[in-house]
Amino acid sequence: MSRGRKLNIAISTLLLAVFLYLAFRNVNINELWNILKTTNYLYVFIGMALGVFAGSAIRAVRWGVLLEPVKKDISFKNLFATTIIGYMMNNLFPRSGEVIRPYILGKHENISRASAFATIIVERIIDTVMFLLMFGVALLYFQDKITDAIPSIGSAVIILSVAIFLMLAWILFMLVSPIKSLRVVKFVTGFLPAKLHEKVDNIFDSLLTGFEVLKKPSLFFRIALYSVLLWAVYLFSTYIPFYSFNILLSDNGTSLLKGLWDANLLLVLINVAMFIPSPAATGPYHYICKVTLVNMFAVSESNALGYGTTTHAMSFVLYLIAGLFYFFKYNYKFSEIKQQAV
Repeated sequence: MSRGRKLNIAISTLLLAVFLYLAFRNVNINELWNILKTTNYLYVFIGMALGVFAGSAIRAVRWGVLLEPVKKDISFKNLFATTIIGYMMNNLFPRSGEVIRPYILGKHENISRASAFATIIVERIIDTVMFLLMFGVALLYFQDKITDAIPSIGSAVIILSVAIFLMLAWILFMLVSPIKSLRVVKFVTGFLPAKLHEKVDNIFDSLLTGFEVLKKPSLFFRIALYSVLLWAVYLFSTYIPFYSFNILLSDNGTSLLKGLWDANLLLVLINVAMFIPSPAATGPYHYICKVTLVNMFAVSESNALGYGTTTHAMSFVLYLIAGLFYFFKYNYKFSEIKQQAV
């Protein structure tokens, strides 16, 4: 195992331990245990199954659209299986799924790994833009509550607005002038060490290749539609388990619309946790659920952690079961997959 790999594992383990400590610090474990024993897990299962299976299905379809310039009529079964396996591997080994997915799909659909990887980079950019937009919506909708909880949030809103504008402007620049944008990147990376310079340039080349699909209006519209639908699925996936814990967050009652607004704030903050390189976001996920539900909506710590613990565990188990099913169905070996992820 390389020194860099050992360092990554050490950092991930440390982050996991730190955030789990922060999440469970000062929590009444007996009260939490009683909640877990008496919870109706039906809503947790429905919500997480919706996110895992419907979410993966939409991701698979959208990935197929991104790959249409490379190859049309790619098998949905292969796209779905590869997506599920990729997320299972991400849960076990942070960031490994993005490397493994091009290998698996390329093996079954005769697509180059470079082409498949290019679309995955674009997929991540699209997800980030969607996240930033919904984060902005959540901040505006809950401005008063957030301001009371975090007095300095005004600066964060300004920074977020600038980030959204710059990202959209840069994407537009790449679409309109790919050659000029490539020159800008190569100029900037020229100041980096040789190995990092080459790595960044290769990633940007892949990104430009993947962005070709966004120049076609019909494909762009379909990708945008699937991206909005995907967020909606994850939104309901976050909202439905509220019923297992009698979490009625909104001040104005229990209407579906109010509940979804509340779930949207929790969802965008959970997405922040996903950026932290802890295995399966274990620790950061629990901590974000606790802090958000307790500080923003006055939910008890035990109830908040009950929600975070059960939804995280259910999602992990569903991805693991589905991922292993397709993993062995396709006759893969962990040694083979591990070699591709290194």
